Amino acid sequence: MNDDAESSKIVLNITPQTHVRATQGDRIYFRIPRDKLRPSGLKRLLRLERYNEYKIAVSALAKSKRYTTREQGEHITFYIPVSVSWSKKKKAERHLQIHQEKPDIDNLLKAFFDSLMFEDKHIGDVRITKRWVNQERGWIEIVRSNPTYSSPNNLI
Repeated sequence: MNDDAESSKIVLNITPQTHVRATQGDRIYFRIPRDKLRPSGLKRLLRLERYNEYKIAVSALAKSKRYTTREQGEHITFYIPVSVSWSKKKKAERHLQIHQEKPDIDNLLKAFFDSLMFEDKHIGDVRITKRWVNQERGWIEIVRSNPTYSSPNNLI
């Protein structure tokens, strides 16, 4: 992307997912044949596989759009589909409203950054929003603007 542009937008057409914390013990699930796993182990394995597939898909979409993260000046919005079990009225009311339920915003962002980089320690300033959408699938929108740098003398 062109960093010189005043503002630009990228849309990744993938429903946001949250981070899945993997432990060293989770490796065993990938070594045991599926038919030998207990139901809870199979459920955990499928969750880890889904998360890994999500990370690969986000990374591929970002590469196809030539997106790379910046240290600052990005507004990331996660658009999360409303529940299929909700009434039409409730779905219409919630469309594009601020999402104030689970999944947590930090887990959405963690999954997003895990998909795109090994470490995110250099990210210092990013704005994050999550919104409902009355659609079957969600998406991730990144709006870039020229960052406003301020010197420490300007801080209160």
